[in-house]
Amino acid sequence: MSRFLDTGRKRVVVIALAFWLLTLGIMTMLPVPYVRLAPGPLFNVLGDADGQPVISVTGTSTYPTDGQLDMTTVTERGGPYGDLTLFEAFTGWFDPKVAVVPTSLLYPVDTSPEDAEQVGADQFSDSQEKARIAALREVGEPVQTRPWVRQLLPESPANGILAHGDVVVSANGTPLAGPEELAELVREAGPDAQIVLEITRDGQDKTVQVTTGANPEDPKNGYLGVSLGVLADSPIKVDFHLNDVGGPSAGLIFSLGVVDKLTPDSLLDDRVIAGTGTMDYDGRVGPIGGIAQKLQAAKAQGAQLFLAPRANCNEIPSATPEGLTVAAVDTLSEAVDVLQGTLAPPPCPVA
Repeated sequence: MSRFLDTGRKRVVVIALAFWLLTLGIMTMLPVPYVRLAPGPLFNVLGDADGQPVISVTGTSTYPTDGQLDMTTVTERGGPYGDLTLFEAFTGWFDPKVAVVPTSLLYPVDTSPEDAEQVGADQFSDSQEKARIAALREVGEPVQTRPWVRQLLPESPANGILAHGDVVVSANGTPLAGPEELAELVREAGPDAQIVLEITRDGQDKTVQVTTGANPEDPKNGYLGVSLGVLADSPIKVDFHLNDVGGPSAGLIFSLGVVDKLTPDSLLDDRVIAGTGTMDYDGRVGPIGGIAQKLQAAKAQGAQLFLAPRANCNEIPSATPEGLTVAAVDTLSEAVDVLQGTLAPPPCPVA
């Protein structure tokens, strides 16, 4: 009798094991519409990458820097860059250092890998230009700005008229300094209005005419369906040398790196500082994604202080590793004051 019971138990164990292996096999093969975000590498923007400085400044006096100013990143798996398996998503949900989010929260439907890389590259380039403008203004250097075309949306009335990389000099005879001015002019013109744009394309000046559409959010307003960045005119040249990185979130750290090189006194005082945040050309710091993963990466690399956007304060308190001080800032000037010691690191407000 016991022999039959032992045989029955063994059969149950074998069936259970086979079922478990089958389930595991399915999980490792079944794609799911999610993106897995994990802590990525850190880059010291005051150091070198591929044998050259990450930030180089010419056309003015620069000063030695010390310490380490780390730009934080997030690695992505899934979405446009390849299928994420159910197993990868499942294990990510149980890893406190990893976030697994629906692809639709990060990318439009049917975004190709090439489209995602182009958008990320444009955002990264735009963040560098905004960092340059904000940093030069922070140290008192005058800078003139102009908008440029980063992206045309699929239903844009400007498709076939404007192109990626066009610099928009004026609209209906009004010189433009930034995207907001063009957006306001188009909005007030309403739909079916003729807008004459002076542009520069591949070094050549051109005049084009665009008929506005109706804004999807408010049909009474005009609409171009164009995403714009900002270019700067200044005798001071700032070059950024960092490959295979995308997105807009390096703006704050790039700005601080430029300010440090243009400031006689060191901002870091031999400290290891990390951070993240978008940067607008007027010095405003904006929110980013993946803050929890970036805080974890900074702590693992020995950061003594982390500079973060105040707009991310709904996530920061619960995501901050023990022993890491976070300064939640709204502007580049505020971040500079924190590093110089004239302002205590502002904490996130208590809810």
